[in-house]
Amino acid sequence: MKKLLLILFVGMFLAILGFRLYQELSGDEVAAGGGNFGSGRPFGGEAPSMLVDMAVVQPHRFETTLEVLGELEPQAEVAVMSRVSGRLQQVLVDRGEAVEEGQLLAVVDDVDLQQQIHRAEAAIAIARAGVSREQATSRNLLIQVERYRDLHREALISTQEMEELESRVSVAQAQLELAMAQVQQAEASLRELRVQQEQTRIYSPLEGFVGTRYLDPGALVSPSVSIMSVLHVSRLKTVVPVAEREIQQIRVGLPAEITVDAYPDQIYKGTLTRITPFLNPETRSVDVEIEIANPHHTLKPGMFARVQIDARIPREALSIPRSALLTRGIQKGVYMLNEDMTTVFQSIQIGQIKGDVVEVVEGLKEGDEIVSAGAQSLNEGDLVRLP
Repeated sequence: MKKLLLILFVGMFLAILGFRLYQELSGDEVAAGGGNFGSGRPFGGEAPSMLVDMAVVQPHRFETTLEVLGELEPQAEVAVMSRVSGRLQQVLVDRGEAVEEGQLLAVVDDVDLQQQIHRAEAAIAIARAGVSREQATSRNLLIQVERYRDLHREALISTQEMEELESRVSVAQAQLELAMAQVQQAEASLRELRVQQEQTRIYSPLEGFVGTRYLDPGALVSPSVSIMSVLHVSRLKTVVPVAEREIQQIRVGLPAEITVDAYPDQIYKGTLTRITPFLNPETRSVDVEIEIANPHHTLKPGMFARVQIDARIPREALSIPRSALLTRGIQKGVYMLNEDMTTVFQSIQIGQIKGDVVEVVEGLKEGDEIVSAGAQSLNEGDLVRLP
């Protein structure tokens, strides 16, 4: 047993000694190989290089574009109110529903108006009966006048009696005209009541969508209380500020392109339709209205819009290929090359992006060489090679 334990102890000691010797030999090999072990590079070799293409910063012909932010608004928004006072009986549409121009939206209780209409109809009947009475009286007096004239010619009645009768005829004629005027007055009152009754039915003033519904059936309404709003959204508008120094570049009729965050890949067409004739003294800018077609109603009022007004004034500026443009957070830049063919990041400020061409405002000068094809796959300090 003692001999067996001794053999095991000697074996373990030899194993530990061999392991330590192996570690020392491995360390010597790493040192001799330049420390490349585990670096991913071949022992004794250089890092692999990536093949890239270069581009030269050069002038490009751009057209002036003004970029501004705005908020989309409906082309028209109308507050729908009742033209009569009363209790709201029905509301036939709800928020977000499409409506046509002239569509019935709400009804106000007209019970009181119906009673007034009945009284007006009765007043007309009475006035017409009065007209009939005065007409009969007038006819009788006219017949009597003809008879009295014959008697007066024969001197059977006095001139005073004849004049008194003619005076009665004039009074009867005036009474008839008064009765007829009372009929017209009663009929006018009836027409007015019927107009008011028709005004208890509230119709949409335009085609669009119900924006906000403010009241429910049972609420009291008056001509100063909004029941709902109706929005016309087949065309939208946005009012954006243009700085004083850029006023000379804009005019009514210029095209514009609009993008929104909800549809970042979609470009909507617009037209500059109005320019305010005065400056905002606080911002030193003018308000410009852009109209945007929205036939499919994808754009919604309240969305923030990025507006590019194409002023179409040609100018030259430095440019780079879009493939060379890099983004690091909010910083834009490109890769340039050191003498040892390694990449170095150069930050730049950009202007317009038109297709595959990017305007350079600051950070580069004409003739600078930058990495174009392959730039997106590189990191700063990478070794590259050219074709």
